[in-house]
Formats: sequence, structure tokens, C-alpha cells
Amino acid sequence: PAASPAAGAPTQDPKPETPKPETPKPETPKPETPKSEDPSAKEQKGAEGKKDEKKKDPRLNPERWADALTFDVKAVTSGPDNDRRPAASPDGTALLFTRNLGDLARVDLATGEVTMLREGWDDDLEYVYSPDGTMIALAEHDLDFNKDIWLLAADGSRAPVNITRHPDNDGRPRFSADGKMLAFLSERTYEESDVWVVMLDRDLEGSTPRDLDQYFKDAADAAKKRKPLEPKDPSATAPVEAKQADATKDGATKDVATKDVATKDPATKDPAVKDPAVKDDATKDGAAKPADKKKPAFDGLELDDAYLRVRRVTTVPGDEGNVEISPVGDRIYFTGTDGKESALFSVKYDGSEQKKLGAAISVAGITLTGERLFGVNAGQGVTMGVAAGDMKSVDISATSEIVVARRNIQKLDEVSRIMGGKFYLSPAEKKLDWPALTSRHRDLAARARTADEFDFVANMFIGHLDASHLGVRSPEAGGGGAARGASMAANPRSQGRLGVTTERSAAGRVIVSILPDSPAALCTPRLEVGDVITQVDFAAVDPAEPLEAALAGKTGQEVFVSFTRPAKEGADAKSAELGVILVPMSSGTERTLRYQAETLANRAKVAELSGGRIGYIHIQGMDQASLDRYERDLYAAAHGKDALIIDVRNNGGGSTADRLLASIDVREHAYTVPREGDRARKTSYPQDRLFIQRYTMPKAMLCNEKSFSNAEIISHAFKTLGLGPLVGQQTAGGVISTGSESLVDGTTVRMPFRGWYLAGTGANKDRDTKDRDLEEFGAMPDFVVPQTPEDESRGNDAQLAKAVEELMKKLPRK
Repeated sequence: PAASPAAGAPTQDPKPETPKPETPKPETPKPETPKSEDPSAKEQKGAEGKKDEKKKDPRLNPERWADALTFDVKAVTSGPDNDRRPAASPDGTALLFTRNLGDLARVDLATGEVTMLREGWDDDLEYVYSPDGTMIALAEHDLDFNKDIWLLAADGSRAPVNITRHPDNDGRPRFSADGKMLAFLSERTYEESDVWVVMLDRDLEGSTPRDLDQYFKDAADAAKKRKPLEPKDPSATAPVEAKQADATKDGATKDVATKDVATKDPATKDPAVKDPAVKDDATKDGAAKPADKKKPAFDGLELDDAYLRVRRVTTVPGDEGNVEISPVGDRIYFTGTDGKESALFSVKYDGSEQKKLGAAISVAGITLTGERLFGVNAGQGVTMGVAAGDMKSVDISATSEIVVARRNIQKLDEVSRIMGGKFYLSPAEKKLDWPALTSRHRDLAARARTADEFDFVANMFIGHLDASHLGVRSPEAGGGGAARGASMAANPRSQGRLGVTTERSAAGRVIVSILPDSPAALCTPRLEVGDVITQVDFAAVDPAEPLEAALAGKTGQEVFVSFTRPAKEGADAKSAELGVILVPMSSGTERTLRYQAETLANRAKVAELSGGRIGYIHIQGMDQASLDRYERDLYAAAHGKDALIIDVRNNGGGSTADRLLASIDVREHAYTVPREGDRARKTSYPQDRLFIQRYTMPKAMLCNEKSFSNAEIISHAFKTLGLGPLVGQQTAGGVISTGSESLVDGTTVRMPFRGWYLAGTGANKDRDTKDRDLEEFGAMPDFVVPQTPEDESRGNDAQLAKAVEELMKKLPRK
């Protein structure tokens, strides 16, 4: 945008105030015979003078923009499309942007013409221009949700090329200044995000170390000479908002012509298609006939086998991010872990000479000469030197006046736009009049005066979609998030836990059970069932209050607990008054210990019911930590057993269903026997050859109404693939892939974007369940067994007993 000068500022600079240009122009040599001057030369000189005068317009001097009182802000695109995430071309004449769900488009800033570069559905596009503006690096997902990096010719003159071609995600591409090297992030090793690099110019790949050193030396010299673009005169730019609609002959309006440069399938792209803006009219010596010819896209690059030449650069534990490459191409910058802290690192292109620069920043880019990175740290704009890691902040102060009603209307409209355009089913498929619902709830949102009230209205609105994994939460709303954390910090008197269950007695609280590995079980002397706790820190315990009331604010602190141990049987037995110092644990730690105790109790129960022939494992969540515990416990729980029960009851979901299936859905193709091994055993296999430890014996799975999301997917899969009996209650019916979006004030909107459907295979091949949407279609057990509160209070697990019963039917008698 062009800056409007402050009040009293001249519209043209008088000579005394003329700002000096950064690079002084060479003086025009005097003519040898200045006796006379051609009139046409005078006219030309006058025209050049006017041109220079125009260049000196203070509105185009970025150094003076801080003095501006207002800015001229113009819409670059308009209409019903959802346009976002603009990225400027290096010459400042065009913007790349995402249109609607996942189309990549370009708008010419002079004409307002929009060119469709690539149609798609992926809302997670990443794109960047090459520094010379001839190429675009695009990272996008395919329908298998695998993200690869493609190179596109900015003018559409060449078919897109997939330069990574790998079944793991690749992203955040970054060019060196000459476009010959590309750095990116990839998850292809150990499912962790590392920095990789590819030399797009294959000649560099085959260069000798000496030649490479010279190449980088020359590139460094060129980088030092890079200059920022001159600001463009706004008067040379046509008012693009006037060009967003053209009148047809009959008076109807239409959108400006949108040129299609690339299609969804690059294989169908005609390489001969060119952007009409590109002229083939340059002379051999580079002089233009009317305009300069740009270097052809992909000029001198070998891209067809680029995916074979990618090289891993970093091996830092955990995920790397924020990758940026120096203009020279010799060094790469990234964020990673340094112990337990996140930090910013620098590394040479070959992975050597890695060093820590300083605290991690969210890197947005690098300066033209490569001397400083710029980005965001703790909500503040910063720059960081790539040599010393010195950080400088960019101080910005601004005050915003917010009209709550108007902001709420905007937020509601954003929710409507997000859900209307990205929800995995369209509102029409849900038989909803979306505009009418939006209008009704917009009026309600305008009346909301608090964040909680707005969230209530917005959640009522999206509730019409009748789906799981939905929710709207404002950052300042109560009941969770930062508000809850602030509340806990203001009131730190959380109640401690000793790991005991107590009941009321005349003298205090009598212990009826003790949790293994809890403070009560590990102290000296240990507390025992039947002990009566009478005092905490020498204050009497109120028998009418829970014991935890006496432990308020004592989590993690030493406390003195006085208790009475009743007399043992015998005529001379006497009760004893005892005391012990222990450290109460948090409620979260207690929940973990209770879960572990319950799991061990179930394992013992299964062993008892099956005569030791069946093992038991519970999977707490569908996350990597739970999967690691599953693999750890598989040996302890199932080794030497004839069958296994896998329990996903009360499992809230996650994403590891297929990794679990890799362990239990195994087709045996061979077995191994070492010298002097048991040749009668035909199930042995080297564990080091496996992706995950496997189990091939008979098995059953337990699920219930609290099995949710990915825990339902594994339950459906277990039944569909015929891996064994599914026992329990029908699952919740909340299967949908969700992401999140942020509104103008940071409000979070959970946004389900991907549906899950049962395949027509296995048990579903000839049933009406195939192709069913798993949302609102919970996995139905083969054996439905209710679990009542009465059963739970008596410690009777009818579902577990039924699973043992059905598995025992499949085992040979002993």
C-alpha cells in the first residue's frame, strides 16, 4: 500500500528535503559540443525529469511510512471466493494465494486478473516463489494425505514436477538465491521431521569439493550485491477492485477471466500452455523488443530424478521446524530441541558444522543478503543475526478499539464460512439451510456480551451439523484453557492424595484400601487397612469430611500423619498410636496409579478365569505412548499364553489404530529355528525383523460406549477383519478427523474435515454396513454385554468374563 503523508507533509519533496537514494546514480556525461541542444532531446530530458520527480514521491519512500497518519488500503480480489494466505512475487507485481478450499491462484496487481495455477482440495498448501520469480515450490497433500513438494513454472509453461516422491510428508520448501538448491522438511526417517536438501541443478551434485567451494564463493559474492526492489508507483497500478467484474454485452456482470494454468492431475497438463503475459520477443543479447524476456522456468535444472538426490541434513532428536536456507545455499537454519529446550540452529548443507544460534523463533524469512533471520518470538517481531545469534526486537505499539457486537458478528460469519466450506459434508448434504441458520445466529451473536455467551451461541449454531469433534472456545472464556490455568495459579490449594480409600469412624477416617505404589504404600512405617487416621500436621481430622479436605494445599509437601492401629487379636493386644511423614501426590498421579492397579487386577482376573491360558492388555489411548506400553506389555502379558484379550474400553482415541493392527493382524509366512532349537515350535520369528512386535494367537477385543474416535476405528477393524470376537457395548459413534481454525481474536474452532467409511471387505463384503459413514455408527460387538453400576460396585466385570468365555471355546482342551 502507498502511505499517505502526515499532516503538513509536502506532496513533493522540495530540493532541501530530497532524500538521498541508497545507491547514487552515475552522473550523466557532458556532451563534447554543448553548443546547441536538439528540441527532441529537451523533450526527452523533460520527460526524464518528470519521471525522476515522480520517483521522489514521499509516499513511495518506505523510510517515511512511519510518519503516515493513514494508508490507502485496496482490495486485491473480491467476490464470493474465500481468498487467503497471500505471498508476493519477487518483483512485486503479483500475489500467490489460496482460493476456496485448496486452489492455488495468482493475481496480477496491475490488472487484477486472476490466474488459476492449480486446482485442489488441500487446505494445508505451502508455497513460495523462487527468488527469480520463474518457479513456485508447492507442498500439497494427495488423497492419501501424503504431502509432496512440486515445482511449478510460474508462467505455466511447463508441467509440474514432483521432486520428493515419498510416502512420508514433505513440506516447507525454501530456495537458495539462484534457485539451484532447495531445503525442506521431511518425516521420512523414524516419523520425525528432519531437514533435507536437494540440489536441483544436477551438475552441482557431481561437482568436486573444489568446484563446490568456488560455487558457494561466487554465490556469496552475488548475495552481497542483492538489493531490495524499488517501491512501485501506485499510479501505475490500475485500481484492481474496479477490474474484479467486467460487464458483458447484455449488461450482466461476470468475474474477470481466470486462466487455468495447471490442472489437478499434472499428468494431464499440456506443457505447451503458457501464460499470455510471457512474451517470446527478446533478442539474443538480452535486449527486449518491447519487454525483457525472463529466464525460462526450470532452466538448466534436472528435476525428473531429483527425488533420488535428496539428502538428510539433520539428526537432532525430535522434530525440526522453521527451516530456512541462506541465499548462498551453504547453510540451513532450523529450530530443534536442545535438551529439554527449543532452540535455533545453523548447519552446513552437508550436515556438518552444526551450531546453536540462540532461543527458538518462529522463522518467517531471511534477509536478501542472508545476514539476519526475521520472525516472531513470544508474540513480538524479532530479527536474529545468523553469525552471532544476536536477537533484536521490532517494537510495535498499537491500540485497537473493539465494538463487541461487530466483532461477534465477524466471528460468527467466520465460523459459518469455515464450517460451510471445510466441514467434511456440505450443509446441503446435511439438509441444512446454511444462510438462514447463519443469519439467525448472527443476530444472537451480536447480542452476546461475554465470551461465554458468544461460545454458547456459536456452539448452538454448529450443533446443527449433528457431529462429533466440534466446538468453539474463546480464549478469554471460562471453564478451560488459559482461564482455567490462571484460576489454578490464583488458587493453588489443590487437594493432596495419600493413595488410600477411607470411611468415617468415631475417631477419624478408617482406611479400607491402599493403592499400590502410593505414598501410603511406600512410607515407613507403612499404613495398613484398618488404621484410623486421626491427625494431619497435628490438626484433628474431621470424621464427617473426606480425608482430602485435610490435605488441601499440601500436594508435594511433607506432612505428618497421626494414626491409630487397632489391637491385634489376643488378650494382651493393645492399639498403637503411630505417626509417619509422607508427601501427598496430586490427583493426576493418583488416577495413573489407580489405572495401573485396575489393569493388573483385570490381568489377574483373566488368568484366574482361564487357568493361566489367556493374557490381558488394556490400551489407554490411541497415542504413541500407549502403543509403546502395549508393545512393552505384550511380552509380559501374552508370552507363553494361548490367547490374548485386548481392551479398548474407556479409550478416548488418537491415531494409532493401524500401528496396532500391524501387531495383531499378521499373516505368517515363515518361522525360524536355531541350532538345538525346538523344531516343534512353528511360531518363532526374529523380533528385530519386525516393525512392531506381533501376536498371532487367538484374541478377543473389549469395547464399550466410552470407546471413542480412533478406539472405534480399531474396534470396527477388529470385527471387519475377523480377528476374533468383539465383546462389550456399542461404541460412541464419534469417528471423524478434526483439525482447528483460529478466528480474529484467537477463538479456536474445531473443524472436522475428513470422514471415515467402512470398506466393503472382510465381514462387510456382503453386508449393508459397507460404505457406511462411521460418524454416528458405533462399532457393534458380536456379544453385547451390559456393565451395570451394581456390577462395578461389586467388582464384577461381566464383559471381561464373557471375553474369556468366548476365547476359551477357541482353545484346544488340555
